[in-house]
Amino acid sequence: MLGYAGATTSFPVISADREPKATAAWLARHLGPGEVRDVPPRGSAKAEITEYLMPDPKDLPHDVAVESSGDVLVTGMFTHRLYRVNPTTGAMAEIPIPVDQANPRAIELDGQGRPWVVLGMPGKLATVGADSQWRSFDVGIYAHSLGVGRDGKVWYNGHFTHDPEILGSVDPKTGKVTTHEVPPHPTLAAGPGGPIPYELRVGPDGRVRMSELHGNRLAVLTPGTGKFQTFTLPTPHSGPRRFDLDAKGIVWIPAYSANRLVRLDPATGKFTEIDLPVPDAVPYVVRADPRDGSLWIGTAAADALLRYYPATEKFDVYPLPSRGALVRHLDVDPKSGAVWLAYGASPGIPARIARVMPN
Repeated sequence: MLGYAGATTSFPVISADREPKATAAWLARHLGPGEVRDVPPRGSAKAEITEYLMPDPKDLPHDVAVESSGDVLVTGMFTHRLYRVNPTTGAMAEIPIPVDQANPRAIELDGQGRPWVVLGMPGKLATVGADSQWRSFDVGIYAHSLGVGRDGKVWYNGHFTHDPEILGSVDPKTGKVTTHEVPPHPTLAAGPGGPIPYELRVGPDGRVRMSELHGNRLAVLTPGTGKFQTFTLPTPHSGPRRFDLDAKGIVWIPAYSANRLVRLDPATGKFTEIDLPVPDAVPYVVRADPRDGSLWIGTAAADALLRYYPATEKFDVYPLPSRGALVRHLDVDPKSGAVWLAYGASPGIPARIARVMPN
């Protein structure tokens, strides 16, 4: 495990202070044989849940995006394919990507409904139009996430950049690539692994926000001035992953290692930590529901989807039918209310996505 993704490898997503002997001892202690019982989590809610197998069981469905038609786009990271799913039939049609070993990861729709995709290993961003014609832009680094601003610029971050960390943008009109250096992390900038830039979201105010998985910070760029703010989460080693903003600009962060949902008010810098109703759920991704402002939380270890209502401070818990249903990404259909999940269990269960229709 450390040989594949440790801090000194080419994919350094595991913390630099993780040592092989200590890791092996921890795994042996916590993953030993024992009885597994199906006990519904507290706050369980009912939903109609449909799972769809990916064409290749060894694929990694990394991200999903719901189109205005209700169709769902899925990036097949390991098969280098983009799929469009018909929600009625479950049929998956491939949208060929004309880039060798495309390694598609993040996907977002722009204001015209066109998908933009991170092509990881080639170091590109790419978009495809209604005519099935692709355009790609060389950004020269392995990006983790992207976000589309109201001005049409497409933002990305360098997943493994750390000295300096890089936030960049592509102007589709001109093809110009612009980069910004994030303020150095006070302890991880120069070490192995680094802070690990992670999620990126462009807010309604036009500012670009990025989380650091190991750095425990949120970095915020104001594009007009090129200036940054940084916010450090109150609990050390929280592991902020795929956050989102609600309609009021409040930032909701899944604290992966702390097992909490974290609320940040950017205007005051105040953090509020909210314990999850499921022990060791390991929250991975948060998305705000555009219909009512509730928060959908995908978990990595609970085989469950959570929903949080800020007004009442209550949770719903939706148990998922598959064991190993690591929810790496999700999107909400604003028309039907369906929540689409990408299961990122790798290695683990055969590759699949899911649709959750709350009752």
